[in-house]
Amino acid sequence: MNWLYWMKSTSIKSKMHLYIGISVALIMVISFSFYIFTLRSNTRENATKMAEELVKGYSNEMVGITNQAYGFSESLASSIVYMFNQQLTNRSELIKEQLTNSAKNNTNFKCIWVSLEHSAITPGYTKSSGRRSFLTVPSTNIPYMEMDKDMESYDAKGHYYIVKNSGKPDIKEPYFYNYYNNSDKEELITTVAYPIKHDAQTVGVAGVDIPMSDFQKLVDEINIYPGTQAYLVSQNGFIACHTDKKMVGKNFSQLFGDDNKLDLPKILSDANPTKLYNAINDEDYFTVFVPLTVGSHTKWMLGVSIPTSEIFAESRKSVLIAIFVCLLGLLVMTFVTNYIAKLVTKPLHDLTASIRKLSKGEVSDKEKLEIKTGDEMEEIANSLNVLVDGLNKTAQFAQEIGNGNLKADHQLLSEKDTLGISLREMQSSLVKANEKELDRKKEEEKTMWANQCYALFSELLRQNNDNIKELSHSIVSNLVKYLDINQGGMFVLTDADKSSEQQLEMTACFAYNRRKMVERTFEVGEGLVGRCFVEGETIYLLEIPDNYISITSGLGDTTPKCLLLVPLKINNEINGVLELASLTPIDDYKVKFVEKIAESIASTIASVRINMHTAELLSQTRQQAEEMAAQEEEMRQNLEELQSTQEEMARVQEEQKHIQETLHFEKALFNNFLETVPEAVYFKDEQSRLIRISKSLLKVHGKQNENEILGKTDFDLFGVDEHSQKAYNDEQNIIRSGQPIFNLIEKEQHKDGHTTWVITNKMPLRDTNGSIIGTFGVSKDFSDVMELQLSQNLFNSMLDTSSELIYFKDVDRRIIKANKTKYLIHGFTSEAEIIGKTDEQLLGSKFVASWAEEELEILQTGVAVVDKLEQIEGKDGDLIWTSTSKFPIKKDDKVEGLYILVKDVTAVKELEDREQKQASGEKVDLN
Repeated sequence: MNWLYWMKSTSIKSKMHLYIGISVALIMVISFSFYIFTLRSNTRENATKMAEELVKGYSNEMVGITNQAYGFSESLASSIVYMFNQQLTNRSELIKEQLTNSAKNNTNFKCIWVSLEHSAITPGYTKSSGRRSFLTVPSTNIPYMEMDKDMESYDAKGHYYIVKNSGKPDIKEPYFYNYYNNSDKEELITTVAYPIKHDAQTVGVAGVDIPMSDFQKLVDEINIYPGTQAYLVSQNGFIACHTDKKMVGKNFSQLFGDDNKLDLPKILSDANPTKLYNAINDEDYFTVFVPLTVGSHTKWMLGVSIPTSEIFAESRKSVLIAIFVCLLGLLVMTFVTNYIAKLVTKPLHDLTASIRKLSKGEVSDKEKLEIKTGDEMEEIANSLNVLVDGLNKTAQFAQEIGNGNLKADHQLLSEKDTLGISLREMQSSLVKANEKELDRKKEEEKTMWANQCYALFSELLRQNNDNIKELSHSIVSNLVKYLDINQGGMFVLTDADKSSEQQLEMTACFAYNRRKMVERTFEVGEGLVGRCFVEGETIYLLEIPDNYISITSGLGDTTPKCLLLVPLKINNEINGVLELASLTPIDDYKVKFVEKIAESIASTIASVRINMHTAELLSQTRQQAEEMAAQEEEMRQNLEELQSTQEEMARVQEEQKHIQETLHFEKALFNNFLETVPEAVYFKDEQSRLIRISKSLLKVHGKQNENEILGKTDFDLFGVDEHSQKAYNDEQNIIRSGQPIFNLIEKEQHKDGHTTWVITNKMPLRDTNGSIIGTFGVSKDFSDVMELQLSQNLFNSMLDTSSELIYFKDVDRRIIKANKTKYLIHGFTSEAEIIGKTDEQLLGSKFVASWAEEELEILQTGVAVVDKLEQIEGKDGDLIWTSTSKFPIKKDDKVEGLYILVKDVTAVKELEDREQKQASGEKVDLN
């Protein structure tokens, strides 16, 4: 009880000392303990990771030394192969010149050498061994030397014969060698060798000697911690480099004393670094081994050993500093807590005044507090309770809004009542959102209504497609019903072929849910109906005065209050007018619906008219057949009357028989022609309907029987498109003028999506009297030729318009195709003058060696060279920077030539040079 009484009666200052002191002290002790533990762990982990990454980095640099040597040796071998390929007779002089130049630019190599078999370079040489060596030792008194070796025998285990017999590049184990005359000084080196292959035979080896001092420099740089030991070990365990120079030349087994049980082959074969803790001279070390791939099948190893005492030396220092900081922090915390406690009581009075402002709604809500501490905090709680009472009213207002009462009223606590003002704004936003939701539902209802109507009228248009009046009534009655209007009517063009007699006839009238039997016609251009037909645009009139007599509706004498006339138009062809009348305005979305459905109505009316016209033609055909039967009967009677002239009749009969035989023969020939001709042959009547076709035309349209095509037009076969319309216009022009059309190139777009190109000849079809009764034509498919021609034209256009040099070579590096820029830059006026020429003939031998070597490698390996930057001499002697790309041309994975692209980048290089000079502060002439 005494403790509780003390807790209640004591001051805030004493409470702060007690609570803050204990809490901070506990937190600091726990935090610094964890920090010390983590620091030691992280120090060890970071040190080992740093050692591993550092060793990897140095290992990559060492591999880079060997890769540079391999690349140089490969380039040297390639130049020798080029001499063999070109059958050059002065090889010795060329090798001497190349080795001498290489020695000047590659002083990092101890020796650069080439060894060639006598059997490959000495005519008449028949021994199985023997070679001639060419070498230079940079930075010595041996600028160039030639010598013969192994004239009588050879060592199969020697490095030269290992590379020669395997045909693969290799690196030799490090060894001591003396290059100097009259000197006992030996140097530790290694040798990189690359085979020289000609005609699938290894005729020699080219290589360089690398001083191990280059590797020793990198080993000496590895000094992670004091006492660190670094060393480079070859595949056979030879210590080639070591921080302690006394260890160079010894074996790997001597590195760690008698307890060394490490398996060197296992370390070298492992793809990842090997890490372990071991002892060297009774001292603990952390060791990292990283294998290096220095040859096609050769591996070395870079190792680093770090004393563990050095690794943890820094962490121990950090631990002592942490303990000192912890104690200092506790002391500072004591003083700071005491200072803060003194300052707390005075601000509490200010806080009380601020909380009273909260009661007027100037800030956010707080919950009521029940605090009986007897200090300033109790006064703060009382002020907060007053605020909560005021904000309860605001909460009730928010609850009303949440229940959906958006018209609820709320009185602000004050002019600065932030929450009250926000709730009023929210109330306004909710009212607007509710209005937008109602608008959205209305739009959805309109969309749903339109979709239902589209579906209904699509079904209606599929019915009654052989009777325009029944179709018209079905359309108008449903439009009046679904648009909720009073009257509707449809006017259809009566005769579309004779423009002078065209009229708009009312085919349907519907008013007040009843069908009206009204017969009315309008001339084209007469009244609103005629004007709508002529203009081809929708007419929508509102508020039409009763006494406006000059405007008359097609539905009768009563003038509607709202009138909508929509042309029945499809593909710019108008087949009629749809007229709708209402006593109230028609909504915009309904007007748009009528305009859209009018296109489908027009298309259906056009199809119905064609069907009706076809039926009429069939009726006419039957009538003509009856008339012909009557004529045949009349001819029979005439023949009976002419029996008196038997001799004349016999002669006539003989002629008729001969004519019939001729006709049968010609018909057989014609039928055989139509069955076998590869081109598409077709005959059409005056309406461009097919009346006879060749068998090949069936295949074009994917049909099996000619009855599937006869009687149809191009509109039926290809659809209503530009090709069908143009073909129809051409045929009608031939019928009118009698002028044929020859070698017309047409692009046919079939309904299944594929496209064909044909060459067409169209002629007038005449009867026996010479009258034109239709057309006939022959079409030859040349789609493959057209596509090939388009591709060839596109390719030639690209070559002729490109400002870059583009040309192609065969496997002998002769030019087989070049663009205009290429042959013009060499002074030729046509492509034919440059075909068959080589770089030697065009540019001389100045650039031939490097280019030939590069292109031969691409032809052999199939690996492209992309954006290679070169500086060459132009025609006027100026130096030009070029970016060259060379790609292999392959067929069935076999390289058959080269594709070369050369860009002039001189301007870009000059701009880069100016920017570099400006960045370095050098004065640049910008002119």
